[in-house]
Amino acid sequence: MAETGLETQLLEQIASSLHELVRLTRATSYSAIKDLLQATLDTEGKVLVYHLLDGTRGTKDIQDLSGVNARYVSEWGREWERLGIVELNTASGIRGRRQRSFDLAMFGIPIPDLPDDGADGS
Repeated sequence: MAETGLETQLLEQIASSLHELVRLTRATSYSAIKDLLQATLDTEGKVLVYHLLDGTRGTKDIQDLSGVNARYVSEWGREWERLGIVELNTASGIRGRRQRSFDLAMFGIPIPDLPDDGADGS
């Protein structure tokens, strides 16, 4: 029994230490990440596509929502994955789905509105 209590205590200490490391890394990396995002997402189309990469949408879905050609969505996704600002989403169960690693609002990067496709008759 005492061994289980010790294991639990060690696991809690490890979790606490990891939480602290994540917090410190986030704080010290903020400006570098913001600079990378701003340099990489240098057009409204790229910002919108990045924002739409939530791990649930496919390339065609993002094309339909953003108006950006699916070829660019795919190419940008691969490039961003190499840069470490996008990761493969395994939770969706669909191979190749990507998910943004950062919420742009956290870095003060505005999200453009979705293009109006005229479907509402205006």
